[in-house]
Amino acid sequence: MSLFDQIFQRYYQPLLLYGLKFVDDENEVHDILQEVFTMVWENQKHKLNETHLKPYLYNAVRNGCLNYLRHKLVVSKHIEKQQITLPLLELEFYKSGEKSLIEKQDLEIINKAIGSLTPEYREVIELSRFEGLKNREIAEKLQIPERTVETRLYRALSTLRKKLTKNQVFVLMNMIFQTTEKQTVYLIEQ
Repeated sequence: MSLFDQIFQRYYQPLLLYGLKFVDDENEVHDILQEVFTMVWENQKHKLNETHLKPYLYNAVRNGCLNYLRHKLVVSKHIEKQQITLPLLELEFYKSGEKSLIEKQDLEIINKAIGSLTPEYREVIELSRFEGLKNREIAEKLQIPERTVETRLYRALSTLRKKLTKNQVFVLMNMIFQTTEKQTVYLIEQ
């Protein structure tokens, strides 16, 4: 049995368990280990003495796992960005006059969701988002503290986000954007 085979036999299982501490997908960890042992073979690292080889292997597995996790994060952010961008492109396409069937259906669902809110939440949403009033103006109009307006607005938007799909939330944000640009930032950031 060659020196490389001995190293492979001795370290593969412990390195697999070590890699699983970082990455919960065993197949991905196997791939990472395959890359590590390929580097060991190609760079003749298997000829290192034990005191240098063991830390090298564990560091290589850790770095491989961290690189995999970073890549996975970038991919998920890209997918999330596309999920926001595609509805935006559709809305831009139909902005010329006619609204898409999907948007009309979404508007009906959004209106029903707003209608299902408690009267206090619905009133604050309508005054803030569709009449463009600021929190202070709503508080004066309803004769309640401004902090109460903020709380009701936050809870109303949270409730709507739970009831609506991402696309419907986007349509709601677009409706609001056309009414008032500043307050849309608040909805997006939540």
